[in-house]
Amino acid sequence: MTKNSLSPTTSIPANNLQALPSGTVVDDYIIERVLAQGGFSTVYLARQTKDQQQVAIKEYKPDHLTKRDGAQVTPIDPDAAALFQRGRHLFMKEATLLTTIKHPNIVSVINFFLCNNTAYLVMNFDYGITLGNWLKDTENTITSEFLLDVFQPVMRCIKNMHHRGLLHLDIKPDNILLRPSYNPLILDFGSTLSYTDKQNLSSHSMTKGFAAPEQYDKSHALGPWSDCYTIGASMLACLDRATPPASNDQAAIENKASAHLLYKNNIDEKILYAIDWAMQLSPAKRPQTIDDLLNAINYR
Repeated sequence: MTKNSLSPTTSIPANNLQALPSGTVVDDYIIERVLAQGGFSTVYLARQTKDQQQVAIKEYKPDHLTKRDGAQVTPIDPDAAALFQRGRHLFMKEATLLTTIKHPNIVSVINFFLCNNTAYLVMNFDYGITLGNWLKDTENTITSEFLLDVFQPVMRCIKNMHHRGLLHLDIKPDNILLRPSYNPLILDFGSTLSYTDKQNLSSHSMTKGFAAPEQYDKSHALGPWSDCYTIGASMLACLDRATPPASNDQAAIENKASAHLLYKNNIDEKILYAIDWAMQLSPAKRPQTIDDLLNAINYR
């Protein structure tokens, strides 16, 4: 049986030079504490000044491009300024996109705005733990039931995006919040692209180990099969409790045994075959739609 270790989201120690201190007022919100920090953004727990409702606020702050000057976010040099402005534009584009997508497994955006020379995205605050952090506790057991509980809703959510002509392209354990009963919530949409448009790959970020091969190679088209790869890689990461080999690392891929071979004694074979199918390097050999992937695990 899978151990239930879900607990309220806890704060992490904040780097005082990078994060806003507790009590800082940003627009109509008061910062309480840091929930998560990454290389491109910081997520805070905050309260609305009007009604004291708790919210999560994501601040765009790429560490390699900016420095903190009081509350202001300042590019480190002119070259960084151009990249920062482009990234801020894409961040606001993500916020705009999220306000148009309503789904029970997608983070709900309340507001977004510019302030302190950067951008902020205000979301409903949900209690839970990221799948990435959940996997760090070795007492948490990975079962077939757990994989289905988490990834079936994720697949249906991504299928909904595909029907809108959108690709996510960055599904990974750190982007999935596990709420009570392992009900997943997809947190980040910064890499989302429209696959009906001819967009440049440089307009989205990639996560090594989860990005599909065609995300590295502009000669291959992106499509629903690309998200199938990221979902398969995320499921494999749960089993391995480690990041999969990068899809452009041919030697590492060839030396990696199949999920079916490694876990056939513990996990439903349909799930394992689906993972191996989703992670084929050739896009043509992968599931072409999320329905194909759902059918492979024989659940809808």
